Amino acid sequence: MNHSFIWQGRKDGEGVDHLRIHQVINTSPRADFALIGFSSDEGVKRNKGRLGAADAPDSIRAQLANLPVHQPITIADIGTVICDGSKLEQAQAELAEQVERSLKQRMKPIVLGGGHEVAFGSFSGLFQYVQNCEPNKKIGIINFDAHFDLREAENVTSGTPFLNAAQLSEQHHQEFHYLCIGVAKHSNTKVLFETADRLNCTYIYDHQLQPKNVENIISKVQDFIGKVDYLYITVDLDVFSASIAPGVSAPAVKGIDLSVFDPLLAAIKETGKIKVFDVAECNPRLDLDSRTSKLAAYIIFNYIFD
Repeated sequence: MNHSFIWQGRKDGEGVDHLRIHQVINTSPRADFALIGFSSDEGVKRNKGRLGAADAPDSIRAQLANLPVHQPITIADIGTVICDGSKLEQAQAELAEQVERSLKQRMKPIVLGGGHEVAFGSFSGLFQYVQNCEPNKKIGIINFDAHFDLREAENVTSGTPFLNAAQLSEQHHQEFHYLCIGVAKHSNTKVLFETADRLNCTYIYDHQLQPKNVENIISKVQDFIGKVDYLYITVDLDVFSASIAPGVSAPAVKGIDLSVFDPLLAAIKETGKIKVFDVAECNPRLDLDSRTSKLAAYIIFNYIFD
């Protein structure tokens, strides 16, 4: 684990009403949330995408640092898992260990990616925790993403994490519950739709994600959540319009809007079932004015605070 990031930022005054996130990080022996960075480009490289997401964890931390604290909260920064060269599988296993350890310590992990290969590490950590500690619980995955990420490949990539998760579930005779929100028809081949249907995945197209449809979408999401006990939520930032998320490997031609995403996340959070949360595909090298890192920090802020 790498612990090189220094939390610092603006200080407006004394007292709790002036606090910002950088002032509450690592100030308690027991924390409500655990930040875990995942510095990896290897999955994107294998998937022939544009590199740069390995720089995301500290870029997101920098945007989180000055955000205000509106309620008593404790956050621990566990550090960053770094993918050493091409050793992606090893990095995913290390991330899984950190996620599982955080859950055992009754913290909610928030993972800062990194290519979307982060998802298999995050999921594996929750899966291991459930297998070892609560084997009767059912896990559901909700992926905000323009892509299914159900590709078949010889090795794990940023395009395979949910097929990898399905295979892991099958190996342990567990049901696979997967909801993908924001699927773009023009960004997924016919075989990916066939794979999603074969695995009984639920999906919602990007063009359906309109403000006028929010209540119906929330109802569909709640139906999915009702079938599981715990949730792993992953937000691939390429699900958003390129105007607010330019710093991703595959910028969206259409994308979804925060006016739809925000109430969906709020409704999911309200269920109390989220155990692991991550953001993925933030690419600071391709960003404009840190828009995408700021978006990632904004999403995490809304997840943490009521």
